[in-house]
Amino acid sequence: MGKNSRLSEHSNLVRFMEQPESYPHQPEDVQHIQTHISHVFLAGSFVYKIKKPLDLGFLDYSTLEKRKTLCQREVELNRRLSDDIYLGVIGFKKQDGRFTFEEENLESEDISEYAVKMRRLPEEYFLHNFIEEDNLAREHLDRVADKLASFYGNQTRREELSTWGEIEAIKVNTDENFDQTTSFIGNTIPSSSFEAIRYFTDTYLQERKELFQKRIESGRIVDGHGDLHLEHIHITPEKVQIYDCIEFNERFRYGDLAADLAFLAMDLDFNDCWQLERYFVNQMAKSLEDESLLEIIDFYKCYRAYVKGKVKSFQSDEDEVPESERKQAAKRARQYFNLSLRYALLGSDPAVMIFMGRVGTGKSTLANHVADQLNLKIFSSDSVRKTLAGLPLDKRTHASERPSLYTSEMTSKTYGRLTNSAVQEIEEGQPVVIDATFSSRQRRQKLRDQLEEKSIPYLFIEARASDETIISRLEEREEKEGVISDARREDFEMLDSGYSAPDELKKENFIQVSTDRPPDETIKDLYRKMIDSHIEKQALHG
Repeated sequence: MGKNSRLSEHSNLVRFMEQPESYPHQPEDVQHIQTHISHVFLAGSFVYKIKKPLDLGFLDYSTLEKRKTLCQREVELNRRLSDDIYLGVIGFKKQDGRFTFEEENLESEDISEYAVKMRRLPEEYFLHNFIEEDNLAREHLDRVADKLASFYGNQTRREELSTWGEIEAIKVNTDENFDQTTSFIGNTIPSSSFEAIRYFTDTYLQERKELFQKRIESGRIVDGHGDLHLEHIHITPEKVQIYDCIEFNERFRYGDLAADLAFLAMDLDFNDCWQLERYFVNQMAKSLEDESLLEIIDFYKCYRAYVKGKVKSFQSDEDEVPESERKQAAKRARQYFNLSLRYALLGSDPAVMIFMGRVGTGKSTLANHVADQLNLKIFSSDSVRKTLAGLPLDKRTHASERPSLYTSEMTSKTYGRLTNSAVQEIEEGQPVVIDATFSSRQRRQKLRDQLEEKSIPYLFIEARASDETIISRLEEREEKEGVISDARREDFEMLDSGYSAPDELKKENFIQVSTDRPPDETIKDLYRKMIDSHIEKQALHG
């Protein structure tokens, strides 16, 4: 049978499975869900999963025999973490132009396709539904942690598994991700993000070799689940069941247990459950007596978010998927890639990024870009100052009002509000961006004291530009509408004279970025320096 005939036959089977009358148990309706590798049919009390006839390199479902073998493998592997979901493998025969179900003789030469048959679980008990209903609690995550700790802890330590924790093996997966997403640069992922995440990945693997070796020696390399996200975890009052693990490629399932857990941790972050995510990872570290899990988890979360971005990008490019779903997939891909970037630049713990510098250096542009890309709140001194004074943000303050707006007292109130807002946001578990000149050493020290007192990580990012560039930008502001900052060309000498260079800041909490170059180059340089700071700081305190 030729390729076109096989695809046509597969399409006919899909249409057959979409009809309720096709099933022996006659469900009232059938819901067809399509992933990039499978067709899933929710039919009454059962679920049927058919693998697409694909060869994607990392996955090979191209022949009937391979699909049969992998259906059987899926059932076998998934019974490790679930006890009554996977009912077995069934086949489909075609007689008189119509398909029929075959559940007994799977060796028959008349079978034209195979499927995994599963018991359908009540929707309300899936972990993602707990989040949607705002009912996810620590008790749920405790039960998941117990299940997974037992799963990992009861595995017999196998020497051959250790190789999957080696950097060379990890790099096969990460390199493949980047190779397979180059065609999406400029669409679902900006070039700057692509290069930054790749730089973080390669640099981390190079600089943290001892950490990866420590993980191998302590027996943290396992035969895991490989696709451990919210939709695959079902919690009833009686039991926890985890299903739909990776069966098609062992190298996606073999590896550090941190890589396995990182999928669920990343999923919790993606759904804005940051504090619950930190609780879950801490519980896993305690249960497994695995302190270095906390150190390495962000690397693998970056990897997992990138994988999800890749998968959603694939879905956005499939002709057979409806246009509305392709658009939604592209939107999701961008969100996952941005989350991956966030892990690369600063990890997942709360931190304060302070964009500072002389007037006109572009600090606000950088601050807004980072806040937008990483989905963080931003607090700007210009906005806070005008809000405190009851003035409109989008208009330049009249000359008669400016003296009262920029008094020492008003400036102190402005910086006080900035600091308090940042600390409050951090205490709610979220990183934050501050955009202010911070020209005074005293104000910088006051912020540092407050953050260090509460053990809040921080990074000062000084935007730097030549006088010529600054003056040119200030002159351009005269022609623009909606600029929040009041600073213009005539203010340059006065404002610049009051700026004290941040020579007192420690190297581990400070980077400088030149904004004289084109914006894209500035962003790429900023990303690299933030990544270097992130990795160095983790190695120092890890």
